[in-house]
Amino acid sequence: MAGRAPPPHRAGLTVPDAEVRAPGPPERLPGGFVAEVVRVGDTVRRTSPARDAYVAGLLTHLHRVGADLAPRHLGRDAHGRQVLSYVEGRVPWRDREDPAYFADAALIGLGGLIRRLHDACAGSPLAAGAETVCHGDLSPKNTVYRDTPDGLLPVAFVDWDRAAPGRRIEDVAFACWHWAESGPGADPGEFARRCRLICDGYDAAGAAAHAAGTAPHPPGARPLAAGTGPLPAGRRSPDPVTLPRRELVDVMLDQMEGTWRGIAAGAERDEPGMRRLRAAGVVELVRGWHAWLRRHRPAVRAALAG
Repeated sequence: MAGRAPPPHRAGLTVPDAEVRAPGPPERLPGGFVAEVVRVGDTVRRTSPARDAYVAGLLTHLHRVGADLAPRHLGRDAHGRQVLSYVEGRVPWRDREDPAYFADAALIGLGGLIRRLHDACAGSPLAAGAETVCHGDLSPKNTVYRDTPDGLLPVAFVDWDRAAPGRRIEDVAFACWHWAESGPGADPGEFARRCRLICDGYDAAGAAAHAAGTAPHPPGARPLAAGTGPLPAGRRSPDPVTLPRRELVDVMLDQMEGTWRGIAAGAERDEPGMRRLRAAGVVELVRGWHAWLRRHRPAVRAALAG
């Protein structure tokens, strides 16, 4: 008798046979400005990224070390598409569709989730000597939420196409300008307060992991799987890394400018994804955010330090 194929996986966990969905027709998922994304049963099929091998290695690493915050990489299908496990939850596809996604508890949880990603990759070969591996595109549309006793909280990130070695502050800054509302009519003080919550969640998660002995090993050592207990005696990690918050605004400004210029340049090169983004008004939207933050930079910096 032929061996039975193993069941698919969801977010790094084996799905019991009773939960395996019949493949059925593909279901096109929202988003997909740059890559086409469809759901087939308990898997997601999407256009393979340019750096497919790196992304596959990263998702495999996150699963191996127990960082259950991303889909599993399952290979490629007959069409050459990337095959990932489907992560159950809710994704805020439409801007500000539900205030719960941007509540204080959700922002603190977001900071903690980013910290788990960074700590899981710090010192690994994937970081290539940098501080860690950055997701590179942290936005509400790339984040999966679930209902919990503490409210709607982020549990995983998707769309890892832009993942690369980088500095911790880069991912945090990118998240801040996507979750902390900016632009015409926005309050600089409230913007800074939301940024502080994300940073507080990030630093608090690092301090908690250090106190529990589950913070990452020094660079060059294999990261410790989450929840596996304290490090052996003599292998305690150094004091947890804290964010250089004084750099946050300048990093955000650089990212905003790089984003709108990159989309505009890609559209001029006739790249389909960049053309769609430009047609959707993203260039002007991000330019508006950039102009607003540059104008309010002193006030935001002061509020961040408060």
